[in-house]
Amino acid sequence: MAAKRPQKKSSTAKGDGTSGRSRGSGTKSGTRKGSKTPAATEKTLTRLVIVIMGVLCLVFTVMAGYWLWQGGADATRPVPPSKTERQKTPAATSPARPTPAQPSATAGKVQSGEASRTTGKGVHADAQSDASTPGGDADKAAPSVPRNATSDAVDGEGAVRAPVNAGALPYEESLDAPLEEGVKQVDYALVQTLVRLGIARERLRIASVETRNEQGESYHFQQMTLGVGDAPDRFVKAFVEALSVWAERAQMRKKADDLIEVYVGGVLTHEITLSLYESVEEPRPGTPVEGALLAIVIDDIGESMGAVRDLLKLDYPVTFAVWPRSSHAREAAEAAHRAGREVMIHQPMEPLKYPSVKPGPGAIYVRMGSDEIEATLRDNLARVPHAVGLNNHMGSRFTQDTRGVRAVCDALEGKGLFVLDSVTHSGSVFYREARKAGLPAGKRNVFLDVIHDKRNIMFQLDKAARVAHEQGVAVAIGHPLAETVAALKEWQRTRDKSVRIVTMRQLLDAETTARR
Repeated sequence: MAAKRPQKKSSTAKGDGTSGRSRGSGTKSGTRKGSKTPAATEKTLTRLVIVIMGVLCLVFTVMAGYWLWQGGADATRPVPPSKTERQKTPAATSPARPTPAQPSATAGKVQSGEASRTTGKGVHADAQSDASTPGGDADKAAPSVPRNATSDAVDGEGAVRAPVNAGALPYEESLDAPLEEGVKQVDYALVQTLVRLGIARERLRIASVETRNEQGESYHFQQMTLGVGDAPDRFVKAFVEALSVWAERAQMRKKADDLIEVYVGGVLTHEITLSLYESVEEPRPGTPVEGALLAIVIDDIGESMGAVRDLLKLDYPVTFAVWPRSSHAREAAEAAHRAGREVMIHQPMEPLKYPSVKPGPGAIYVRMGSDEIEATLRDNLARVPHAVGLNNHMGSRFTQDTRGVRAVCDALEGKGLFVLDSVTHSGSVFYREARKAGLPAGKRNVFLDVIHDKRNIMFQLDKAARVAHEQGVAVAIGHPLAETVAALKEWQRTRDKSVRIVTMRQLLDAETTARR
């Protein structure tokens, strides 16, 4: 039997086998070297997305931290000033005006707008306290924010007033007096120029302060002498620039090499004589300084006992005007009385912009009848023990209402109280009607802290002292702001000791005696 020969595979079969192996081999090779499977690709993309998101989160975290840090730094700066829209009156000698933050004026009495303040607590960071800072440079740009020095006014509890923030005064009214506002801004520009050039405050002497009237608005016309040494042009250059930043309505004119004039809205407000000597002449013997009396009244007392304690430490007396519905009205009044300080009621009265601006609880309004006014005053007097006088809180509308003011005077009759007209509006009749009713009465001469800057407040204190020299008596009103407390502390060291700091009662008694 013949042996069976092995059958040859057909070429087709062989080819198919080869192709099959090739396909198998190709598939295996593709898995190792070619494109990844969908699952692997998805995993890679997921990792990439996670990495990108992580980087973005890190970037956003860093940016947010920087933003918060900047915000915290900004919170320590003073609140920008006046909300009044300023009339643009460019000075002929002024450079192009930048648009920086303006000096703070919200807690004082500046313009016609009024607002209830938000609460908050902040401590200004600049602890420098001397206006004679060396190293000033007229070639540097004028500062765009007030150089407040308030940390030394903060008590151990971290506050001199609750809240410390200058913009957080509750129920505060602004003064409808654009000319006086302009004068204060020129004062501030002058003080900032001294700081910038390193000129000591003692080299500026207020020679006279005259109360003038322009279209029914009172303002201070001031004559000063400044020791600039051998660089008057340097001072003039810096002062012009400071005016362009801080007092847009002001114009400066150089009348002579040693005399400059400043106008606000076309009204002459300042005359400054430039002395080539660094020290300025002191008042000559025979200058009437005897009997110059100054009363300093601090309004809005009662929201911080820290402020009360700091004010009681001063080596001269200030009068405490206590807001009757404040958190610590009775406690503050008792503390002041125990320390031998004078206490007044800071009586809320209706402002011009009521009801959009509210004077706070316990206020009196022009719509009230005499009985309601008397009942409100009686209730408020019971809340402030030891009060010997009353002044108005806000009241730009009420103090112009003769009927309402007479009702207040009638309610005070026989109670042994005096009246202080805060003059929150030039049309106030409060002082006049109180005098007619036979009540001891005075009126405010200087607001200290329209602009919240310690050096500027010290300048206003010097101005008040000069008014006392000129008129025999003067009344200055401030608020328990950190800047004001710091200024009062430092001023006790540098002030003109020929002016006697007295209580309101002492000042009014002296006026009464002088009139006899």
